[in-house]
Amino acid sequence: MGREIRRVAPNWKHPKDAARNFIPMYDKSFREGVEDWKAGYASWERGERPDYCSEGSQSLEFWEWEGPPPDREMYRPDWTDEPTWFQVYETVSEGTPVTPPFPTEKELIDYLVTHGDFWCQSRPNENPPSHEAATAFVTQGWAPSMVIVSRIQP
Repeated sequence: MGREIRRVAPNWKHPKDAARNFIPMYDKSFREGVEDWKAGYASWERGERPDYCSEGSQSLEFWEWEGPPPDREMYRPDWTDEPTWFQVYETVSEGTPVTPPFPTEKELIDYLVTHGDFWCQSRPNENPPSHEAATAFVTQGWAPSMVIVSRIQP
């Protein structure tokens, strides 16, 4: 969970709901989401379970474990144009944009340094990242929103 750079089609307009809020969407097409869900279902039906599946969950139906089949509204469309542009998304949900899309990484970095992301812009005391921080983020492609460190006392 955090922020990630997604490649989007040129001039991509992320869909909004009736209240003009961005609709959270996974970074894959509905077709890809269905293929993944079906592959998981087939594995489950063969008796294959993830290592972290508890003993009590072993007898569940796949959709009780994984959730229902994909919802078309939660996935981006199949691109008709090659996804060559860059856009920052938050990934606390399935993903909503926090910057406009840009044709180059340099333009995205310049935007972040000048304006920050939408979250930063909505908070008057929040400063945009430095050029070094924005460049590191764009180069890395993602950043966590929070890190938890647990210290076990002897």
